[in-house]
Amino acid sequence: MNIFNNNRSIFWILIFLVLINITALATYFIYMRKPASEPVPGSGFKHGIALKQELSLTSGQSLKVNEINATYKASSEPIVAAIKEKKAVLLEELSKVNTDISLVAKLADDVVMEQKKLQIANIKQFLDLKKVCTPEQTQKLSQIYSELYGCENKGMGRGQGNGQGKGMRYRYGQQKDTLR
Repeated sequence: MNIFNNNRSIFWILIFLVLINITALATYFIYMRKPASEPVPGSGFKHGIALKQELSLTSGQSLKVNEINATYKASSEPIVAAIKEKKAVLLEELSKVNTDISLVAKLADDVVMEQKKLQIANIKQFLDLKKVCTPEQTQKLSQIYSELYGCENKGMGRGQGNGQGKGMRYRYGQQKDTLR
């Protein structure tokens, strides 16, 4: 009889451990995983929502911005796909033992042409958005695009300064006139 009591207690201990494992897995999947609807920062977030918040757009402006963004997306997606395709062919050619340099140059030119088309689409989108915005919103929009392009324009010059120089290039303007 003692064996049956030992087996019964082992059975209930195993059931208890299985329940703890199932609870732990359920907790992991419920609380630790992010929902699929939550956007990941830096990847494909809703530009219309971000612009609406950043620029304080009215509802009418938001509708126009959504139309502009939809048009931009429709026109830019085939270009982006073409760029990816051409880059894949380029990388395939580069990985060959005997790389055809003239073909690589042609493929690089093709990629550049597609990127030029994409840049023109970006410019068109910016100009269309600019038509919808007030002057203050246009300034904010310019700042957003500057950050997206990675060239925040804090000053008016091309350097790191704040645009407060004295205009004395190469220090020649600072020399005293000692010849007089």
